[in-house]
Amino acid sequence: MTSLPTICELFCGAGGMGYGFSHHFDVTYAIDIKKPAVKTYKINHTDTQVRQQDVRHISGCKGDFYGITGVIGGPPCQGSSIINTKRSADDPRNALMSEFMRLVEEIRPEFFVMENVPGVAKEKKQEVVSAGKTAGYNVQSLFLNASDYGAAQTRKRWVVVGSRHSDWHRPQPTASGTVRQAFTNLTASQRENWGVMRSSEKTLSRLRNSVPEWTAMDGSTQKFKNMIKLTWDRPAPAVVNLKKVYMVHPDENRNISLAEAAALQGFPPEYQWEGTESEIAQMIANAMPTELASAIAGSLKEV
Repeated sequence: MTSLPTICELFCGAGGMGYGFSHHFDVTYAIDIKKPAVKTYKINHTDTQVRQQDVRHISGCKGDFYGITGVIGGPPCQGSSIINTKRSADDPRNALMSEFMRLVEEIRPEFFVMENVPGVAKEKKQEVVSAGKTAGYNVQSLFLNASDYGAAQTRKRWVVVGSRHSDWHRPQPTASGTVRQAFTNLTASQRENWGVMRSSEKTLSRLRNSVPEWTAMDGSTQKFKNMIKLTWDRPAPAVVNLKKVYMVHPDENRNISLAEAAALQGFPPEYQWEGTESEIAQMIANAMPTELASAIAGSLKEV
């Protein structure tokens, strides 16, 4: 049996990116600073060596990553996210992209993939691209929408791919998924009971009268602020933290469950989660859609 090429995932979170890449590569190492993320990753990726570490204290020069084919990861993006109303170019989390590129230069894999929010400042994007080129990679920087690659949500990401030996080309688009398709394999218990936000009567009234985001007119956006109504046969908007923003079920008068949010991100129904509901909600919101990760991984195997 031929072994798969090996990769290391930095800022691994709950493992959305790793899950997508695992269809094409052997995810040998995964690293994150947060305990719930590490515990979640470990329980679902039993063949991966998962470490709870701060990447700022890791060196790629000691031989620990010898033989690694690729380095992938999504440094925390809250400092650049449009959802973060207090975002700032000086947010210390923005510096973690430089730490990612430092480790790429030290490990010297055949390729690297970094993903982040589209709202990363132009100069920060240029710094990442320049660092990749200086380290000897052919670098492609572009925006991809997860719904173009089978995901059931319109989640746009900034993706940087560096290949040492040849140019990488974006994967061929496929049909988008829908909310209905994403929810199909969930049990009734998963849909309705796990991680559903309890709402007041006033909030339930607003939920009942909410409208799909894609049909909202100017007069309705303020009325239903922080409330997104899903539609069965379309992709959902980008998944958010369900403890902060309502993603209203297409038919039922409730916020979708954490299980449903995870399904929209491409996690299988059997995926297990560790942490409080608030921690899990944030991990799901932070994840890269598994379908987009798998499409990128598949295209890299052809390079």
